[in-house]
Amino acid sequence: MTEAEAVDADRSAAARQAAGERVVAEMLGKEFLAANMKAVQEGEGPVPSMGRLALEHVFGDIWTRPGLARRDRSLITLGVLMAQGHQTEIGNHVVAGRANGLSPEEILEAVLHTVPYIGYPAAGQAMATATRVLGQP
Repeated sequence: MTEAEAVDADRSAAARQAAGERVVAEMLGKEFLAANMKAVQEGEGPVPSMGRLALEHVFGDIWTRPGLARRDRSLITLGVLMAQGHQTEIGNHVVAGRANGLSPEEILEAVLHTVPYIGYPAAGQAMATATRVLGQP
């Protein structure tokens, strides 16, 4: 890679990271961004690299693509996280889904919709997480 290509790659990574930071701040808030995304990027090694990758790739590349509205991306993301049983991330993406225009009723209906596909235990855990985050009984 030439020096010019390296500079372009760095600029591109910086642009993707900036775009990712905007998406996270809009969906989860500036406090979440500062505490959970930016803080882990300081220094070298695997942990800071993972924080940078999440901002650049997940939020800077994937969440900013055309073709799906953020609302739709939120529903898809919630379904995948429910199937995988990632309760902390389900909670984060319930918050993001609300910021992206999903109503509490739509989020809970999405959880219910997963029952025949992921099973009662996984859907039950997802429902518990979603209702806790939404502040519903």
